[in-house]
Amino acid sequence: MAYFHLEDGDANVLAPGKRTRQTINPALALKDGKPYMVTGSPGGPRIITTTLLTVLHVVDFGMDVQEAVAAPRFHHQWLPDQLDLEPDVPRDVLEALRERGHPAVLAERPWSSAQAIVADPATGLLWGGSDPRSDGAALGY
Repeated sequence: MAYFHLEDGDANVLAPGKRTRQTINPALALKDGKPYMVTGSPGGPRIITTTLLTVLHVVDFGMDVQEAVAAPRFHHQWLPDQLDLEPDVPRDVLEALRERGHPAVLAERPWSSAQAIVADPATGLLWGGSDPRSDGAALGY
């Protein structure tokens, strides 16, 4: 059976003595040897993409943690050969990708549910971000 357009064959069939493939992928990023960011998401094959994009948004693009988990996402999983974009990706981005020959497809709904915490190295404060696509919350005490 194929879920998320993935063809697993017998490799991922439940059976005695077997271990299924999993894409569970929580991430911990260190800065100067200390925990800086933790993040993760459910979402089948999109877990890895969602987690990576959340880290990239914070580390490389300077977003705060809430912006990072809320930003529109893209995903490519090799087969089918198409770039999936969430509905909130701007239409000019979609068209620019298509003009460059990328098989870009706008998804009908958003996916995954990134949750993340970033530690401010200067103050030690923890900042939480909860994906608005689902029913999570960033709380502290």
